[in-house]
Order: sequence, then C-alpha cells, then structure tokens
Amino acid sequence: MRMRADQQFPSRPMPMKRWCRWLFPEFEPAVGRMLAVIGSLAVAFVLLTAGASRADGYTFDTGDILRISVIGEASYPLEVVVDDRGSISLPMLGDIKARGLTSVALSQTIQQAFQQQKLILEPFVKVEIGQYRPFFISGTVAHPGSYPFQPGITVRHALAIAGGFRATAVGNTEPALEIADLRSTRANLAIEEYRLKVRLARLQAESRQEKSFVAPPDPPVEFGGSLIADIIATEQAQLNARLAAYQDDISFLEASLERAKKEAKMVAASRDEREKTANLQLEELQSARSLREKGLITNTNVITAERAQTSYRADLAQTELQQEQVRQEMLNSESELRKKQQSHEMELIAQTQDTQVELGKIQSQIRYVADKLLFIFTYGEQRTFDDLQGAVKISIFRRDQKIAHDIVADQNTEVRAGDVIEVSVVANKGFYAPDSGASPNAQNPATQPAIVGQ
Repeated sequence: MRMRADQQFPSRPMPMKRWCRWLFPEFEPAVGRMLAVIGSLAVAFVLLTAGASRADGYTFDTGDILRISVIGEASYPLEVVVDDRGSISLPMLGDIKARGLTSVALSQTIQQAFQQQKLILEPFVKVEIGQYRPFFISGTVAHPGSYPFQPGITVRHALAIAGGFRATAVGNTEPALEIADLRSTRANLAIEEYRLKVRLARLQAESRQEKSFVAPPDPPVEFGGSLIADIIATEQAQLNARLAAYQDDISFLEASLERAKKEAKMVAASRDEREKTANLQLEELQSARSLREKGLITNTNVITAERAQTSYRADLAQTELQQEQVRQEMLNSESELRKKQQSHEMELIAQTQDTQVELGKIQSQIRYVADKLLFIFTYGEQRTFDDLQGAVKISIFRRDQKIAHDIVADQNTEVRAGDVIEVSVVANKGFYAPDSGASPNAQNPATQPAIVGQ
C-alpha cells in the first residue's frame, strides 16, 4: 500500500476511523471490521494490565523509574523518573502527578491528559516499572546503605543483601581490632582508677594527720610491680611534703600565739605593779596634804607628791593600753590558727570529694568498656536471627501517600520500595545500664570500700 503523490498527513488530530479511511481508502468497506478487532485487542490489553496492577498493588513514589509507551507516538516509549515532587515529565503533556498511583491509574491519567489537550483522541497508554526505587538499611549490619528493591523480599532477604549482622560495622572496624583497642582502653582506665584510689587513701591519712597510709589491696593485673611502687611512693612523698608544710604553718602560728600570751602576762604583771605603786603614792599624797593642813610640812612638798602621783597614773594608763594591744594581738593569732586549720580541713574535704567523683567516673567508664567488650564478644561477628533470638530490634520507617510512620518488624515482614530499615541489637543479657545496676563483669562501686587504708 502506497500513499498517493498528492496525499499529505492531516495537520489536526482525527478519530481512528478517519485515520484508516485516509490511509487505506481502497479498503474502506473493511474499516469497520478492522476497528472492531483493534478495539477488542485494546480492551483485552487494558484488562490484562489492570489485572496485573491490582495483583501487584504497587504505587509509585520518588525514585521509581517508569517506562511509558503510547502506541503510534514516535517520542514513545521512554523512561522517566518520579521526581521529589512525586511527578513525571512527559513530552507534549508536561508534568503528571505519579505519587500514590498504580500503573493502571497513571495510564488512565495520561490518557485523559492526551484527550483533554486534544492531542490524541483515542490514545493507548501502557505504564510499566523500569526500576523500583531503592530501600535503605542501617544500624548493626555489615554494609548499611541503599539497595535496589525487588518485589516480594522480606526483612530476612534485606539483611542478607546488607551482609548480615555486625555490631562493629561503623567504619568497617574488625571485631578483633576493636577488642584490642577496648582492652588497651580498659588497662589505661584501670591504672587511673588505682591511682585515684591511692590518692584517696593519702587524703584520708592526711586528714587524720597520719604520716603514712595503707595502699589499696587490689592493684589491677595490668600493673607491674615497679609502676605500683612508683604510684605509692609519689603519693607518700606528697603526703610528707604537705604534712611538713602544714605543720610549719601551724607551728609558726602557735609560736606567735604563745609569744603573745607571754607578752600579755608580762604586761599584766607590769600593770599590777604600777597600779600598786600608784596606790601607795596616792596614800603618801593624802598623808602630805593632811600634814600641810596641820602646818607640819610646806606646800612645796605637797606639790612634789602630786606631780609624782600624776606621773604614776600616766604610766598606769600607758600600761593598760599596752595590755589591750597585746590582748588583741593574741586574739588575732588565735584567729589565724583557727583559719589555717579550717582552711586545711576544707581543702582536704574538697580534694577528697573531687577524687571520689573522678573515681566514680573512671569506674563507670570501666563498666562501659567491659560491657562493650562483652557485647562485641557476643554480637561482634555476623550472626543470624536464631543466634540473636530476642536481642534484635527492627524498625521500618515507611511513607504512605500523606503520612509517614514507624513499623515494628520481624524477619518475615515484607519490605516495600522506599522503606528505611533500622536494625539494632538490644543488650538484654545482663549488660550494665545506669538505672538497672552493674554488669556481672564490672565491680559495683557500692561494694567497694570508700576509705582505703583504715
């Protein structure tokens, strides 16, 4: 069949029947039968597509790659990606919303768009999945990340794709290397813990003014004998130096106080003597005045006695002032001595509290490292659901058309495209938690003696 030389393509869309009459005028009587057959095939195609889509029930979302076919259009078939707005972009039609639609629903939407814009009056559209959007898996798996979705996969399949469980998957750290690092950290913490215990024993001995202390009886196995001796010797030297410095200060203050007390006694004795002398001179003055009245002595003698009395009273007043100054000096020395003793006690209390706090922190870190070691020993290698029965928590973050929600899943839960799977191992085998007590591998601080060396 060939086109006539004067035959040209129409510039406007036409119904299928007119297309057939225009293309094949010599077969115009059979056009009706041919269109009936084509219509039956198209209906069968749509029904099959709709049935498959209903069986699948898959709805499109961001990341899906779709293959769009439009029969009779040269720009189709083509593959398009559902963008972050949930839409696809098609030639002649522009943006079409695809999020939340099945293949049949999207096919109908595209058909209606062609008809509404009068581009194709009777379009035949087919929508297929070119590539599903990926699912994501994170947490305690060997290789977290995104993976291509396949219909029908379950959480067990997803874990297998991600390489299985691995508690030390972060940074691809091998469990053996992680264990070596943790053991080194634990040894360093044990050394620091013992050093703080020795310091606590030294502070308690210093508060009792004892010249030596008893070292803690439980040095860690990581210690060598020389290291233990060095730590104890250092604290003993510090105890000796602090006791000597404190004793020097106390001795100086006590000597100053004793000197003030002696001076106060001397001034008090001098005052008593001057007071006695002043009283005797007063009696002589009164006697001289009595004799003058009788005419037995002259007035000059009385004036001399009065001057002597005034001088004695002045000396007595000066001695009383000196006695008050010495008393104030003695009170100041007593106050300085009390302040020094109280300051020393408060300093020891503060240092003891700080040491106890630091010791508590170190012991908490030791428990954490011990629990982490136990955790890696238990879960560090790749394991299965059966190995970790009751210790695996799986959550799936799934977004529907309008909302997103978390799903508690198990190994048989079906995975959907776009799911975010979070895998974690729950430490439920006696691991330490701050509000649940200590682990069996860690010492409980409540059972350890607070005072060492008593």
